Amino acid sequence: MNATIFNALFVIVPIFILVIFIFTIMMMISPKLRGKLMSRQVKATRYMMEEAKDDLKEMGTMAGDIQAQTKKNILDQNEDVLKEIEKRSANIKKEGIEIKMRAIKDGFSQNTVYCKHCGVLIDEDSKFCKKCGKEQ
Repeated sequence: MNATIFNALFVIVPIFILVIFIFTIMMMISPKLRGKLMSRQVKATRYMMEEAKDDLKEMGTMAGDIQAQTKKNILDQNEDVLKEIEKRSANIKKEGIEIKMRAIKDGFSQNTVYCKHCGVLIDEDSKFCKKCGKEQ
C-alpha cells in the first residue's frame, strides 16, 4: 500500500509543479491573463470596501473625536505654558517692529543712501562706498 501511495505522489507532485510553472510563465507573458486576475482582485476589494463602508466611516469619526479630545487635553494641561510662549513671541515681534521703524525713521531724517553695489548705508554726497569702494 505504501508503494502505491508513493507511486501516486511520484506522478501527482511533478504534474502539480508543472502546472504551477506553466501558470507562472503565462502570467509573465500574457497581459490579458494578468488583467483578468487583477480585475477579479479589484472587484473583490471593491466588494469588501462596500461591505465595510459603515465601519470605515465609524472608524474615521472615532479617530477625529480622539484627535479633538487629545488636542483639548493638551491645551487644558499646558494653558499657562502656551500663554507664556505667545507673550514671548509677541514681545519678540514687537521688538523687531520697533527696530525696523527706528531704521526707517532714521533713514528719512538723515541724509544717507544705500550703496548701489553692496547695500551699506553711506552719506548722500559720497562718491565712493566706505565698504566696497565702488563709485556711486
